[in-house]
Amino acid sequence: MPIQVNLGQRRSAIAHATLRVAARGGLREVTIRAVAAELGGSTTFITNYLPTRTALLINALQEIEQEWLSELEPELTDADPAAGLRRAMRSAVEWDSEELLRCQFWVAVLAVPDRDADVDRHLLESTSAVRDIFAKLADQCGHPDPETAADVLMLVAQGSFVSIVETPDLWDQARLLAAADAAVDAVLAAATAS
Repeated sequence: MPIQVNLGQRRSAIAHATLRVAARGGLREVTIRAVAAELGGSTTFITNYLPTRTALLINALQEIEQEWLSELEPELTDADPAAGLRRAMRSAVEWDSEELLRCQFWVAVLAVPDRDADVDRHLLESTSAVRDIFAKLADQCGHPDPETAADVLMLVAQGSFVSIVETPDLWDQARLLAAADAAVDAVLAAATAS
């Protein structure tokens, strides 16, 4: 009987190993061989699921995205859209040591000159998915221009990623949450003024 493999779990394990390799040695060290070694297996263990380095990077980005979306999407069904928007935005900027690793990886990928087109496409799709959640929440709150509100919220959220990578001691939870709350307050003020 063949061994049953859970593809999602396997890809998740590979993604987390990719993040660990990047955290230790930077993005340049992320290779199929290095990630396989991190998992204690051969390169075939990786290439059976992810045949190229680009696929390896996208897999790690997808893991980061799924973790973020799983935190944000439940807020779309909240009976109180304003509270849902506030929780979503706070969730977007909160961080711990694991989130710092994810942010470092994301910023490192963004900083690569001449990125692979598939990586660029994935980054755009990922950003659009999160931005769409913010737009839906702003719309549910009655904002007159939910698209612009989503742009502002995305800029604050993504700016928090760069800020905690650049100066994590400066951007503690209290400061980031205050910035997130200020952005939400502005969106809600515009919604009630309309």
